[in-house]
Amino acid sequence: TRSLAIFVILLFPCIATNVRPRHAKVFKARRRKLAQFFLAAPGLIALDRCAKAAEEPPNPSTQTPKLGLSPNGKLRACTTPNCYSTNAKSPQSYIAAWRAKSIDAKETSAEIIKKMYELETSAKLVDQQTVKDGEYIRFEIAGTSGPDDVEFLVKNEGVPERGFDGDLPGNLVLFRSLERSPVYVYPFQTPVGDLKRQKKRLQNLRESIGARVVGCELVECFDVRLTGSNY
Repeated sequence: TRSLAIFVILLFPCIATNVRPRHAKVFKARRRKLAQFFLAAPGLIALDRCAKAAEEPPNPSTQTPKLGLSPNGKLRACTTPNCYSTNAKSPQSYIAAWRAKSIDAKETSAEIIKKMYELETSAKLVDQQTVKDGEYIRFEIAGTSGPDDVEFLVKNEGVPERGFDGDLPGNLVLFRSLERSPVYVYPFQTPVGDLKRQKKRLQNLRESIGARVVGCELVECFDVRLTGSNY
């Protein structure tokens, strides 16, 4: 666009010199307006693009994460920023599962519900069902950019015996905590962090129900990838 503008502006004086004197002023005025238009055109195009971009979602390629169990009865992996799960595919989003104090899945899930209400005043239990492998529960909790979703799958089975003193009875607790609508910094599409809100919530709940991190039954772990407690 700018190259075309320069070409027209340079060509127009040549045309204007070959016209009659009485028309010279008219051509000069038209040349001035034409130059102003072509010089302003790139800015107008840029403004139009910015306006269209502002109307679009910050990250159109990112879809709302799917909630609930997958068709094979497992918790889903993390597909968005600010998400932590026992089924995460990346080390940055992974937190190890818990071993509950109880061996009854319904009792463990009831304890999780009770403590979640105590720790999170905005918590709403939106899904609770008995599934093939145990008990599934999901909460909605008020976040900074919309609701956070916290899912638990309390399995009927415990952790398999591994042949050392740390093996204790108790339900295996799997979970996923995520920000449903992450905020992105325009135009770089960089996600805004949640100040480790998801990790802190899970850590507080685990301590509240007295569960232990699987693999750390004798001495509690202090690895952020396993417990989320190393802030």
